[in-house]
Amino acid sequence: MIRLCVIGNPIFHSKSPEIHTELLRKAGIEGSYTTVRVLPEELPEFVNSAKAGAWDGINVTMPHKETILPLLDEISPTAKAIGGVNTVVIHHGRAVGHNTDAPGLLEALSIPVAGKTALILGFGGAGKAAAYALTHAGAEVKVCCRHPENGQYHWEKIPYLAGECDILVNATPLGMIGGEKWQDFDFLNGLPNHSFVFDMVYGPEPTPLVIEAQRRGLTAMDGRKLLQKQAEIAFSLFTAQCK
Repeated sequence: MIRLCVIGNPIFHSKSPEIHTELLRKAGIEGSYTTVRVLPEELPEFVNSAKAGAWDGINVTMPHKETILPLLDEISPTAKAIGGVNTVVIHHGRAVGHNTDAPGLLEALSIPVAGKTALILGFGGAGKAAAYALTHAGAEVKVCCRHPENGQYHWEKIPYLAGECDILVNATPLGMIGGEKWQDFDFLNGLPNHSFVFDMVYGPEPTPLVIEAQRRGLTAMDGRKLLQKQAEIAFSLFTAQCK
């Protein structure tokens, strides 16, 4: 029996158990998938317990995608380039980190990316995965965050950069259920009419950003399709040894 979970804080909202349980059923693999709330100070002990046999596979969400890196035995080239892990495969006591957000994002977008200008809001684990995926797919990527470094733009520059934007990606937790709310959506007024708004946040209903973007006549999508696509890739990694 394969034992899988997703860790984060908060984690109550996660739809991963629902998705992976269905994937297990379809694959005919006996196993379980659950949510585990892990606080930052608990992460080292949790990873050690996984290596000791508690878990066979772990999905990782905020705030652990970057801080888990030094606790792993091996990191895939893609995850290393991104600087963030969202999938950990445990095998023979070793923890190997992967990033399925990047390929999952491109599959979820389902639009041509090459030659487009993308504006990413936030540069944590999700933002870095989005930047990596879009850059390698041929887009010109600009990043705005509240604590910019290494050529990123400050949050206040969003309205000025929006006018050049073909694709806008929210990679912050803003709008997440139970989390911090958006202060305003005025920056959406500056987006060209053809712009595509992609919110990596998801919930049972469309996110506030998606609602506001669509209200302005923009094409917008939340993170539910991304969750499904990256989950399918992660599931293949988890179950490779079961086949």
